[in-house]
Amino acid sequence: MKFQNKSFLLFFAILSILCISPIQTAYSQFGKNKVQYKEFKWKYIQTKHFDIYFYQNGEYLAQYTAQVAEQSLDSMAKNLDGKIFNRIPIIVFQSHNDFQQNNVVDIFLPEGVGGVTELFKNRILVPFEGDYEKFRHVIHHELLHGYMNDIFYGGSIQNIISRNITLIFPIWFNEGMAEYESLGGMDKDNDMFMRDAVINNYVPPIEYVGGYLSYRAGQSFFSFLADYFGKDKIGQLFNNIQNSGDLYQGFRQTFGHPLEELNEKWQKYLKQTYWPDVKYRTEVTDFAKRLTDHTKDGGFYNISPEISPNGEEFLFISNRNDLFDVYLARTSTGQIIRRVIEGQTTPDFEELQVLTPGLSWAPDGRRAAISVKAGSDDAIFI
Repeated sequence: MKFQNKSFLLFFAILSILCISPIQTAYSQFGKNKVQYKEFKWKYIQTKHFDIYFYQNGEYLAQYTAQVAEQSLDSMAKNLDGKIFNRIPIIVFQSHNDFQQNNVVDIFLPEGVGGVTELFKNRILVPFEGDYEKFRHVIHHELLHGYMNDIFYGGSIQNIISRNITLIFPIWFNEGMAEYESLGGMDKDNDMFMRDAVINNYVPPIEYVGGYLSYRAGQSFFSFLADYFGKDKIGQLFNNIQNSGDLYQGFRQTFGHPLEELNEKWQKYLKQTYWPDVKYRTEVTDFAKRLTDHTKDGGFYNISPEISPNGEEFLFISNRNDLFDVYLARTSTGQIIRRVIEGQTTPDFEELQVLTPGLSWAPDGRRAAISVKAGSDDAIFI
């Protein structure tokens, strides 16, 4: 679901919601009420294939979305050799705060979720966050999910039930294909990510790829298939999966190899591409001292460091206490001096916006600023 700047995908990237059971929803929603701060007065415009919904002051974004969506659909029809049969609704939000208030999907959508496609009515939800290239990427990415829902499932969950469709795509296929299609293959950011993953040996076989790695490794896998066998094979793959109703049979029919052998070829290609870099690059630990270590400190993230003007201290965000907090530490040793902000515990610090925190020191070194979500608005706290 991308985002030209891949940091926006740090831990969720773009979430594609297919089907959520009531029990799962109840547990995920507990303690995270979805508050609606404003009244949305909806209108819509229509193109050949889309109904674009927008609210007050959103006409320009709706027109932009309509243009990008039709261009993206033309690209998919050409590259994937198929056309949709049903109109697809696209709901445009003017900010992520507005996006979080939607009642199309009932789960809370945190900062890292840049777009959603739901299967019940095959509706696409996209927020504008100030970057038109990122917005274009999100529209194209989410539209790939809508395209697949229409091609393989008939555009609704009712059709899946009535036709007894059992075809299920793994997350690496869904998200990897969406990234491959919306970015036209590999891009420099994903190349950087895969280089690190290969050199540090954390790329599993494609069948076991999950989580955020689904976006990155999936994009790499489909880019490899297109480069190795030809781009037209990706469209043939879609047709063969649709005709056979079986993912693995579709791979075998298209490429002449089962998925396991394709994975072996991809893994070998990755090693041949990135392992030579080891000879010409220096390990960070050879010239720098590590100040944080999540394996010892707890949590998963130590991010967004900002060094004080005198160089003696630094601020950073960590979830070592389960929530995202801001800590002050010494640059010489990494020793924690104190916790400056407890995040996600009050309406004033509902979210610390860890992907775009904007942490910054004042020149006197006595104050710092950070961007946060505070109720219905974004805010800068000193």
